Amino acid sequence: MLLRRIVDVMMTVALLLLMSLQIMEQVSHEYIGMAMVVLVAVHQYLNRKWFTTLLRGRYGAVRVLSVSVNVALIGVFVLSAVSGMIISEALMSIPLEDFTEWGRTMHIFSSYWAFVLMGLHVGLHWGMIAAKIHAVWAKVLGVVFSGWGMYVFLVSGMIDYLTLRSYFVFLDYEKNPALVILENLAMLGFWTLTGYQVSRLVARPSEWRKPCGVFAGTCAVCGVMYIMLGGGEAV
Repeated sequence: MLLRRIVDVMMTVALLLLMSLQIMEQVSHEYIGMAMVVLVAVHQYLNRKWFTTLLRGRYGAVRVLSVSVNVALIGVFVLSAVSGMIISEALMSIPLEDFTEWGRTMHIFSSYWAFVLMGLHVGLHWGMIAAKIHAVWAKVLGVVFSGWGMYVFLVSGMIDYLTLRSYFVFLDYEKNPALVILENLAMLGFWTLTGYQVSRLVARPSEWRKPCGVFAGTCAVCGVMYIMLGGGEAV
């Protein structure tokens, strides 16, 4: 369905912009966040039949994985939206000052988890696209790009935000905006690849060599970049 594809692309663009806070004004970030809420609501409406199937049929390993990721993604997105409204500057008329500290902490935590889970969610549905990619160079390029994304993820400090070991996000405001977007896209690509390869492994455990080989290649690219560039700050 064309409308679904348009909404999905717009959600991806909005997500990349939301994760690139250092290249825009705070108010712009908030308005994009509001647009994201609308897009997610439309996305849920277009896929409303999925909710009616939750209590039907057999739950195999792949379905358990998919439903778990989807439910977790909905949960952290709702938390991100609510906490975002609490700390909003554009919605300052809402008297929620007593919850500001909680809102700031939860917004960091839920936003970064939403980013990771969004990548995994896309990866779980990547098979339809992957089946159309036959060129070896395209597959190699995907592994290299994902390896870069893995490197950026590890050196950016995002693990600290996901585990609440840090309550403040440290960003490089002097970095080229295009590079910021590209790094976020690479990280999203890494989690998409991870979701896709995990789904392949869960669906066909006996064919573990292929997904494990792809992921090993991604780790190898990340390792080479770490040796060449070190563990300096990214994003």
